[in-house]
Parts: sequence; structure tokens; C-alpha cells
Amino acid sequence: MDYGEVRTSEDVRKIIKTAKLHESELTEITQILRFPDPNQHNDNLKLMLLDDNLLKHIEAGNKLHFKGDPEENVVLCTDNKTYDVKEAETSNSLLLVSDLMFAASTGLDETIANNSMECDSDNSFDKSNTSLNKSTESDEGAKVPRKIEHKDIVNTFFTYYELKPCKPRLSKLQKILEPTRYQGSELEYAIDKSKLLSYEAISDHIQASRAEIDQELQRIQAIKIDGYYRLLEFDYEFRVLSYMLDLIDENSWPLDKISKEVTLDSLKELVPMSILEAMFRFYTIETIMEDEVQYYKYDQDKVCKFLARVLLKSAGKFNLAEFLQA
Repeated sequence: MDYGEVRTSEDVRKIIKTAKLHESELTEITQILRFPDPNQHNDNLKLMLLDDNLLKHIEAGNKLHFKGDPEENVVLCTDNKTYDVKEAETSNSLLLVSDLMFAASTGLDETIANNSMECDSDNSFDKSNTSLNKSTESDEGAKVPRKIEHKDIVNTFFTYYELKPCKPRLSKLQKILEPTRYQGSELEYAIDKSKLLSYEAISDHIQASRAEIDQELQRIQAIKIDGYYRLLEFDYEFRVLSYMLDLIDENSWPLDKISKEVTLDSLKELVPMSILEAMFRFYTIETIMEDEVQYYKYDQDKVCKFLARVLLKSAGKFNLAEFLQA
């Protein structure tokens, strides 16, 4: 049938007879599927198979993000998960049809037609049988009035996209932050400002969800400075940590009663506040609360590991016993 040709009730009855079906066993609505004009293309439509979690995510009005540079395999990200995207072939071609009615919607019972789209598949099947039974009760000798519905096929699909949960691809994060390491305000003139990255720019580059990116930024100790995420240059980080540790002796603090307020106030002229707050967060642990004041202690493992790196960086080689003693 050429595009635009309209079938009549008699055309439908001839097809029913050719197919050796009994019209009395069918509901009164006939849907004619029409392929689009050859010049009409809908290549921007794709099919994607979703699991229950992704479906609920979309139904709740949340966003999904496809991520990947031209040389990377694409991933799909929710707010907290990452999915690998693979193209799969279908065993049969799939037709996308707008407003197609299923059996329960084509029966004589108006209530069934109105409620069919709200029913689950089992109920739809039962109601479909009800509709067919009502039609069967008609006199087989009489012609059932036929209602013709023309439905346009939007597109035909031979492939779809499968989504499988995968690990976030975070290895690139530290690499893209490397060129803009913070070395102190006196050396900011040497930084290529075009390479500074905001959170949105990082999210665009990294194939991971926001929650996974946040976790990795915390792990590599990236700091937000003037709206951009930066890593600290090693020697600068050592300088700031040394300032912080020196305050223990200067103030005669017990090791489990480090004052955050005094630490920040004492060093605010030497170190930007955003860096001070981040460094304090990286290297301390909450301990006791006294008079509504929270106290802290330094994370011994983290501090010792960093100082060990300082020793190895400067000496290159170390006798193990001397290294452990140092």
C-alpha cells in the first residue's frame, strides 16, 4: 500500500477472510499501520533497555547524562551510578507506533477502553479476553461494524542500547588537574588560567556520576580555590601541614584537643582560608566536645604517610631502620 492510501472496511474484511479468521472473533476496531514516507527520517530516535532503578529515576523527573570524548566508549550516569552503554541487535525488527491500542483498549466495553492503559499486563490480558468474548456473542451471519484507525509507524529499529552497571572511569581526573597544581599565591602568575577546571567542567570530562566524582575529589584531596578545583603542589602542602603541626607545641595542646578555630585564625594571613579549611578536614578527626566546642586530633596514619613521602623525596634512599625511626 502506498503511503497515504486509506483502507476501507471492505478491504479489512477481505484480509480477514484471506487470513482465515472469523470476524465475529475480533473486536470492532481495526488498526492500520502505515510506514513513513521514504523521505521522512527519524534517525534521532534510539531505543534503550532500562532496569527498574533507571526507569524510576526517569519517572521521578531526574536527569541522565551520556558522557564520553570521541576516543572513549560512552557511559550513562545518574546522580550516583555509572552504566556502560553497548549496542545490541534485536532478533526481530521493532516498530515504534504512536498511540497504538492493545486488545483491552479495542473492546466494546467502554470502561475497559478507558482503564486499559492503567492496568498491568495480566489484567490487560483478562480484559482482552472479555472483549473478544463479547464480540463472539454477535450473530456470525451479521457484519460487525468496523472502526478503522490509521496509525503511523514512527521508526523501525533493528538495534537497541543495553545498559550495565560499571565502575566509574576516574583515572583521568588527577591527570587533568595536574597542570594547575597550587604552589602558593606568589606563583599563580605561572598558571595557565585556561586549564583551570570548575566542577561542571570536571563533570563533563569524567565518565562518572556526581557522587562518584565527589568521592574521588575527596580521595585525591582536590580543593576548590576561587571556584576551580586544584591539587596542592607537594612542597606547598608540606609547608601548610608543618604550619598546622607547629601550633601544637606553640599552644601546648594535648594531641586530642586541637582547636580548629585557633588553627584557622592563626594561619589565615599565611594560607588562603579555603586551603586551610580543606587541609584541616583532610588531616584531622573529631575527638571530644567541651562547652559546645568541638576538638580534634590529627590522623596519625595520614600525617605519618605524608611525612614519610617527604623523607623519601629528599633522601631518595634510606636504611629501613633509620627510615622507620625518622
